[in-house]
Amino acid sequence: MLEKVVEEFNKYTDKFDKTNSRIKLKYNHSFAVMDLMGELAFRLELDNKKIELARVIGLLHDIGRFEQVAEFDSFNDEKIDHAEIGADYLFEDNHIRDFIDTNEYDSKIEKAIRNHNKLKIEGKLNKEEMLFAKMIRDMDKVDIYKQIAINNEPEFKASDITIEVLEKYKNENLIDKTSRKTKSDAVLLVLGFIYDINFNESFDILVETDNFDLYLSTVNVSEDSENLWKKVKELAFDKINRGV
Repeated sequence: MLEKVVEEFNKYTDKFDKTNSRIKLKYNHSFAVMDLMGELAFRLELDNKKIELARVIGLLHDIGRFEQVAEFDSFNDEKIDHAEIGADYLFEDNHIRDFIDTNEYDSKIEKAIRNHNKLKIEGKLNKEEMLFAKMIRDMDKVDIYKQIAINNEPEFKASDITIEVLEKYKNENLIDKTSRKTKSDAVLLVLGFIYDINFNESFDILVETDNFDLYLSTVNVSEDSENLWKKVKELAFDKINRGV
């Protein structure tokens, strides 16, 4: 199954300009998350069939990004939600059959894709649908730390932080994108991803990849913000050490 999915995914993405940095980023991200999903599924001791399905979900989870970038040259989901674009393309327009012949996995794939970027998982999911939805949310975040570190220049300045955002971070609450007002808010939003990690195995993978530390190392912290930055990192590492 996976071999055909990879082949069709490459056919689909070949329609887009891979010299565009955003297209290239999401192409590489898709394969990275595919591998991470396989690793997490293995550590969760899933059977081979479910490991393969996890890898398929990892590869397809961001398929809506390509159309989003082609139309808007942006990753801004406030304009158009890439998870909904991708799920609609696959399941409303029935392009999932381009990738997979059977409908056996449709509900698991669709609900995982629709929920991977939401603030929280929405709708009624059965046990297996919830499993894969949580898995893709975790592994997407693990690679996003790396992608942001490589492709952005995060800035942290205490005076620019919105009080509401800082309080949510301190209370281990996820930060809604609509609450983000400044670049410093964005840093706390990204750091706060760790408050929505669902498996201890995911924390293990996060630490082993060094992606989190890589992200921290790229943040440009103003001189007058060092004390707050230290406290912010301490909260993050405390959560990682505690796990789920």
